[in-house]
Amino acid sequence: MIDNIVFAKLVSGETIIGIKDQAAGVVKDVVLVQAMPSHTGALQIAIVPFGFPFEDEVRGEISLSHVIFEYKDCPADLANKYVETKSNIKIAGNLGGLGGSDSGLIL
Repeated sequence: MIDNIVFAKLVSGETIIGIKDQAAGVVKDVVLVQAMPSHTGALQIAIVPFGFPFEDEVRGEISLSHVIFEYKDCPADLANKYVETKSNIKIAGNLGGLGGSDSGLIL
């Protein structure tokens, strides 16, 4: 797992995951984290490239000055999905039922 994954809220209100580069003062390879209601009324979490729907590549950077809040920890399932989204490589093994119809994660 990548140690410098940051889960944060921007001043614009958007929630993101990316790679924190403290030396450069940026978050790189940014994805949006969006909560979406499902047909059952539960919330699902979608992870999409920041440029979505016009770009499908995980790239770009955002200045750390635009980060208003950094969550203490990035949940492991979100970090794994971020790595999968960024690399297009599916993580093998049992991930505790992630991706099932009741998991809340859109694959």
